[in-house]
Amino acid sequence: MSDLVERVRRPASTGSNRCWPCTIANGLLLTIVVGGLALTGRRLAAAFLAIGGVAAIGLRGYLVPYTPRFAPRLVARLPIAAFDHDDRADGSLSAVPADGSGGASSRPTPSGEDVVTALLEAGIVVPVEDDLALADSFREDWRREMATLRGRNLSALTASVDDLTGPSIDARVGRDWRGRPATVLLAGPNGTTSLPKHKAVAELAAARALESRLEDERMRLAAGRPLRSLLERCPVCDTDLTVSRSSCCGEVTPAGETPSEKLFCPDCDARLFTYD
Repeated sequence: MSDLVERVRRPASTGSNRCWPCTIANGLLLTIVVGGLALTGRRLAAAFLAIGGVAAIGLRGYLVPYTPRFAPRLVARLPIAAFDHDDRADGSLSAVPADGSGGASSRPTPSGEDVVTALLEAGIVVPVEDDLALADSFREDWRREMATLRGRNLSALTASVDDLTGPSIDARVGRDWRGRPATVLLAGPNGTTSLPKHKAVAELAAARALESRLEDERMRLAAGRPLRSLLERCPVCDTDLTVSRSSCCGEVTPAGETPSEKLFCPDCDARLFTYD
């Protein structure tokens, strides 16, 4: 029996690798079908399906084939933040106004070209052939700031982020479907953006490391996202990051297209950046 269970089990989709949006979607579908069978008098079939379905979801991660293709759209309609590793919006501090001091929040957010130009002129990034890389001095300062922030909980990180943003931004702790702290949630006149801890640590640390290098506070916030694409080590666990095209649950790739390259931490299973 144990051999059969091991053959059925899929470690890549269960345990710490379990995708809860897929689990939720399959549980909902299983409940609907089982309920339908029970209501039509086929109670024995409903019982067998319930037992088999729960076992399949528990051992394999999901019951219905191709769940990763439809689960994100289905669960996204629920009033919960189920996608702990969803990166579709690529939330960033660059999406919100800077602190109102000096009138920064009333000025437009710098364009991507303006940010790259400022980073080059300040010697924060340097050209390497056809690409850009972090200057050694900034890399060390950034890592030092991340090391001071990674041990803080989301409430403390949210308070620090709130100090950087203007009065029109409401910063609070976002919670996942289980009610646990999951993200730094920023709501303002331009909508809402959500930063998982890894992104919050990286961008908040970048803004601090840039204080002595860039005078414009708008530029310091806007630089967080592009700088995040140049990370080499995880902001939270300090593991070497990996670039991959593999897709994961919670990601929707249109038919015929290749998943985007992603910068992620293999130990935390956290995505730091999705390359266009």
